[in-house]
Formats: sequence, structure tokens, C-alpha cells
Amino acid sequence: MLLDLFPINSVVFPYQRLSLRIFEPRYLKLIETCHREVRSFGICLIREGKDVGAPAIPFNIGTSVVIREFLEVSDNLFCIVVQGERRFRIKHIMHEQPHIIADIKWLDDKVPCFPGDYSVLRKTITDIVKDKSKILGDNNELLGLMGELIAAYPGEKQKILELPHEEVIPALTRLLESI
Repeated sequence: MLLDLFPINSVVFPYQRLSLRIFEPRYLKLIETCHREVRSFGICLIREGKDVGAPAIPFNIGTSVVIREFLEVSDNLFCIVVQGERRFRIKHIMHEQPHIIADIKWLDDKVPCFPGDYSVLRKTITDIVKDKSKILGDNNELLGLMGELIAAYPGEKQKILELPHEEVIPALTRLLESI
């Protein structure tokens, strides 16, 4: 399957929301098309290069995202909020101009529900985030919040994204407990 890619200096987990400012012409066109056609695109952490200018080299595993909010600020600036869906592995980069399009393999048949002890994860997050009104009971929302909390650790977040389903929640718990 072919998927448009948007390499950035961030990792998105399934269910996580991420705000983005889109200003490069190649990505303005990509985002406008995805918004108009209501289709997802992929976000990958940059392995080498920069998020502006020449195409960056992405890590092989990323997450598809769907646009949840779209605001056209001007002809050359969009503000969007995306939400992570399914993880994928890049099999082959088909081309890099104007943006990367890759042949991918889905790692998840659908938006995943990772197994594990969410009660430990919930308590750890609650201890970190003192405003308990932000902690919601739904495990998927909890996983999304977790992705936001560890945004400052993209390397660790990338490693966790690449783990098998049953290892994700224990790894997230260990990371949070070590912070």
C-alpha cells in the first residue's frame, strides 16, 4: 500500500493528538489534499536531515494520522490537529519529490488496543499530572495523553512505537517511572 509521509522531529502514538503548523509548499498541498479527500497520511520521526528543505530520511516505523482540526490561516499556513491511528513499516520509498511516498506494510490491522496493566500506567501519569481532571477513564485517551507526556523523549518514544503489541504498555510504564 502507498502512503504519503510527513517526516518530523516527533513520534505520534495511536490515539495521540498532535498540533502542526504547515507552511512548506509541498506539505501544504499534501495536507490540503488529505483534508479534502478525508484520508490519512503517515508521520515518521526523522532519522537524518531536517524537517525543512531537502527530504529527510525517516525511521522505518511510523504512525498514520487523520486530520481532526484544520484551519487555513493564510495561503501559505495551515494549522492542523492530527490524531494517530495505525502503525506501519516502510518497505520501500517510492519517491521523494515533492514529498515522500512510501510502500508500507501495516503493523496493526486496525487502530490498536495494546494489552497490559493500564492501572499502573494511569497511576504513574496521575502522579505526574497533578490535575486529575485531565486523566480520562478510557485506555485509548490515556494512551494518547501518554504520547503527549513523553514528547520530549522522541528516541525512546520511537523505540516503544516499534515494539510488539504486548510490550508497549510495560515499556511506557517503565519510561514514565524513570522520568
